[in-house]
Amino acid sequence: MNLRQLRYFVTAVDLSNITRAAQKLHVAQPALGMHIRELEAELGVSLLRRHSRGVEPTPAGQLLYSRATSIFEQLEEARRDVIQLHNTARQPIALGITTSLMLLIGTDIQLSAQRDFESLALSLVEGPSFFLADAIERDELDVAFAYNIEPRPNLVLTAVMDEEILFVTPFVAGETSGTVSMEEVLASKLALGSRRDIGRRILALAAGLSPENLKVAYEVQSIAAIRELILRGEACSVMPYGSVAHELATGQLLARRISGCPLKSTLYIVRRAGHPLTKTPQFDEALKKLLNRTLDMAVEKIGDYGTRI
Repeated sequence: MNLRQLRYFVTAVDLSNITRAAQKLHVAQPALGMHIRELEAELGVSLLRRHSRGVEPTPAGQLLYSRATSIFEQLEEARRDVIQLHNTARQPIALGITTSLMLLIGTDIQLSAQRDFESLALSLVEGPSFFLADAIERDELDVAFAYNIEPRPNLVLTAVMDEEILFVTPFVAGETSGTVSMEEVLASKLALGSRRDIGRRILALAAGLSPENLKVAYEVQSIAAIRELILRGEACSVMPYGSVAHELATGQLLARRISGCPLKSTLYIVRRAGHPLTKTPQFDEALKKLLNRTLDMAVEKIGDYGTRI
């Protein structure tokens, strides 16, 4: 007696018909009938009564049906319990990443964590760098990748990559990527984030201005909204490559370096001081590998616009 024979027998009783049972199980009707006959031969009893309307269980068949359905219920319960035990064995980790990194590698991080890091239950949180740093301080995140975070007593910062910030404009036929002067950038209709936004602060510093004194046509703390303004030909902006990688690849937007004073931002791994993540040696090793994997993905996707430190 084996589970396949029992499954075939239970399905035949459930549907009261050998033909319909074979169709549901995606097996040939003769094969299904053969397995049931082998089961009857092993037990030495008739399990099904055949008639013009189909089949019904004999008293012996009804007893076996009852026991078999109980077996399958226990198997399903065992399956659920094993999966639940596996999931609860994963240690939760809340990882913050910027919107540009989420657009660039967010899906890859999630798939890699699920597939390759069985000791971690990853939760990805997206936001501007200043938001992520604040969340680390409030102990709402365990660790984050964030750009140009200034030193704070409550934070531990580890610089891991330098990345260029690009001047992004609508694509115009005949124009090519290359360089643009700071004067052209400042004279354009800029769409930028708030005064705490990293891109805005980097541009202001390079131009010798305060973030408040930059001439901004559209102030909006949303990469998606800024990107849409550029796509509609209503604005330009300074943005990291990851924010517009798809649009650059498909020729919808154009990105250029700023001549004389290239804009750069530094990516940090950010942790809260005095808040060690140590749980188990396996957890620590898995988290270290996940952070390195994330950084490797970012460096590979950003290409010439990023340099690992």
